[in-house]
Amino acid sequence: MPINPYDDLLKNLVRLLEQITSLEQNMRKMQDGSETKPGIIGCAIITGGLSPHEAIDQGKERKSGLSYEMVDAGDTAFLTIQLPKGFGNEPDVLFQERACHIGMNGLSGTIDLQFCIAPETSTFTCNNGVLDVILVKKQDISPGFDDAPAPETEFF
Repeated sequence: MPINPYDDLLKNLVRLLEQITSLEQNMRKMQDGSETKPGIIGCAIITGGLSPHEAIDQGKERKSGLSYEMVDAGDTAFLTIQLPKGFGNEPDVLFQERACHIGMNGLSGTIDLQFCIAPETSTFTCNNGVLDVILVKKQDISPGFDDAPAPETEFF
């Protein structure tokens, strides 16, 4: 039986549901007296919905050939990249001010960005062929304009 890339996701989802349903039972069993409320802290980005042919066509339209999704969140941007099968699980990621370069095993791709980032503070993680990148945007330090004209300015 072929290995489905979503098997781990579904197993983890089932485990999470089991934990959620058992939390109430475990809270009843606690005789500590402390009123600790259970909570789940986390974030998941789930993409998809394309047929295999649409995903291939979408990847060909982009310059890098990488299938990705970007979410802009103000001071940061989150980039989720579906790596091709030949990439493996430890790609080389190089951050530049206006681009994110990804490479491994002779394959490479570059994603051009519409904003400047701080390469030294941007990070990435890679699990199961999905590369999650956190891009920290540079603070826009543009010089202010002085309302008073310079002394050498002449007006006609």
